[in-house]
Amino acid sequence: MWCLHTCNMANWHPTMAGASTVMVIFIASIFCPAVGTLARASSGHSMSSPACPDKCGDVSIPYPFGIGAHCAAISLNSYFNLDCDSTVDPPRPTVGDPNVAAEIADISLKNGEMHLYSPVNHICFTSNTTFTKFTTGYDLKHTPFLPSPSHNRFTVIGSNTLGLITGYKETAGQYVTGCYSNCEGINNTSEGAPCNGMGCCEVAIPTNLTSLEIKFEMTQSRVWSFNPCFYAMVAEVGWYTFRQQDLADTLGFIDGRAKRGAAVVVDWAIRNGSCPEKGKDTPTDYACISTNSYCMAANNGPGYLCQCSGGYEGNPYLLNGCQDIDECTLRKQDPKYEDLYPCRQGVCNNTPGNYSCICKRGTRPDGTKFGCRSLLSSDQKLVIGLSISATSVMTLACLLLMQSQIKRHKREKDEYFRQNGGLKLYDEMRSKQVDTIRILTEKEIKRATDNYNEDRVIGCGGLQRNFG
Repeated sequence: MWCLHTCNMANWHPTMAGASTVMVIFIASIFCPAVGTLARASSGHSMSSPACPDKCGDVSIPYPFGIGAHCAAISLNSYFNLDCDSTVDPPRPTVGDPNVAAEIADISLKNGEMHLYSPVNHICFTSNTTFTKFTTGYDLKHTPFLPSPSHNRFTVIGSNTLGLITGYKETAGQYVTGCYSNCEGINNTSEGAPCNGMGCCEVAIPTNLTSLEIKFEMTQSRVWSFNPCFYAMVAEVGWYTFRQQDLADTLGFIDGRAKRGAAVVVDWAIRNGSCPEKGKDTPTDYACISTNSYCMAANNGPGYLCQCSGGYEGNPYLLNGCQDIDECTLRKQDPKYEDLYPCRQGVCNNTPGNYSCICKRGTRPDGTKFGCRSLLSSDQKLVIGLSISATSVMTLACLLLMQSQIKRHKREKDEYFRQNGGLKLYDEMRSKQVDTIRILTEKEIKRATDNYNEDRVIGCGGLQRNFG
């Protein structure tokens, strides 16, 4: 996929007076696809093919990619087969021709993207006519990869430099664009300035760019003394920030910030197919084999990607690779999920591919599907609260009044007892000075007189009435 060319040219003289022109053409070797089969996932959320390494160093390797042909979906494309360079620590995954392979920084299944490092094209002058150059390039026509137009820019670094990028678009044919970087000296540039043409420039690239050719168009001799090296690259947006030292040093940019290469984002997809039409059988090599998954068309170039259905996560390229998301457990594990999976004032209940919010007693759905609210409004709660408070105060007042009346009645009884000689009688009874008298209670008297029945009266006189 990536090919490397080096060239040393001494005392090279331009054919055009007053100008020097360097053309760099990229041609890449393409591997023949091999035969393989789609993998089946084991239980859990495994992202790699069973019995295969899921990482190379710190980089995860999700299927259809794999380390080695037996772990990759080479039946879909041989470039899903990656290498793991264990000569460095930590090991680094690479893709492409082993001699000039590009280092992989990250692979995203969901976004269909791969972040990698690509060598930087450069040309360095030792005089106005003598230079050395290093170029790399690619032909991606038979690979799953295309440079991402939304995440990359064609970037040129140098003084009085015209950089052109020409390529082939599968749907539109030949393509040409470029930008011009101009400055008369390093002091005319600003540290950290955007690449708007002063010391560096950048321009967007198109979709579906399957091959690339870069040309340097430069003015003659008068800048090489303070700007010996010029660079051109397709780089991720925001990765490069202009530094004056990039102009002054010979290969200083490559030896420093670009030692591993320029950061590039490529879009990948299953290129040899498309999403099946609704109601029609899926082809035998259809990649979205997990249940609870679906197909979506690639947004850059031909082909399609697989995604897990809503409420599921995992790897849709593996059998049973898409697993249910337990939203309720996530809510308990991390507060950030409470906003992502809301269940206000309710009880979270996980369901396949979704979850529900069960309202507690005294609450009802709040109309948002994932939330509850009280059966009573705030005003109703206020009225009820005030009513309960008022009732409580009144009840307490009544209890206090009753207690006060009971105490007063007891005091009156005690006072009447003393006034009527009760204490004296009580003392005489204790000293046996009088015959023992039994004092009946009112209840006992009522029972003995049949509730003061007049038919039981046997005599009366003065203030007393006798019952028989």
